[in-house]
Amino acid sequence: METDIPLREIMIHEVVTGDKDMNVREAAKMMKKYDVDSIVVLNDGDPVGIVTQGDIISELVTKDTTPSTVKLEDVMTTPLVAASPGDHLSEIVKKMAAEKIRKLPIIEDGKLVGIVADVDILSVSSEMNTILADLIEMHVERDILVTENEGEEVEQGICEKCGCFSNDLRVKSGRMVCETCSEEMDIEE
Repeated sequence: METDIPLREIMIHEVVTGDKDMNVREAAKMMKKYDVDSIVVLNDGDPVGIVTQGDIISELVTKDTTPSTVKLEDVMTTPLVAASPGDHLSEIVKKMAAEKIRKLPIIEDGKLVGIVADVDILSVSSEMNTILADLIEMHVERDILVTENEGEEVEQGICEKCGCFSNDLRVKSGRMVCETCSEEMDIEE
């Protein structure tokens, strides 16, 4: 994963916001309308907090409180943990993990300009993570094969010596080779 990506390249620019005096019912309707799970709370246009679906559940539903009677300022997480558009992904991932947060508003010159969520970070890095996981898995499997199966038939695949496909690869001198190449290596030794 490229860790020097500035947040401005991955942040979502359109953020759902609500005034601190908005009630939770109205906020929940906005969240549903825009298909988001959080709303950034503003006070005179300045970001001061955030309310997530989890906040609504833990603060209202579990306490059997009527959402239309509760203001966002009463359930918002504050102080607002935020970042700037020039912050790098590597810093932000650490910050989000340390603060145990999944949404991070992006503020520039005191104004809300975007938001980054854990899923945004995952989407940026998912392809690289998949490739890395595959490489690690291949390396681990190969190490196990090399140490435990020297000389035994392993499986089908591409011979690491001649590059041809084989139905019966064998581990020979730390390489997965076909039967022909294995025999040639025996002669060369």
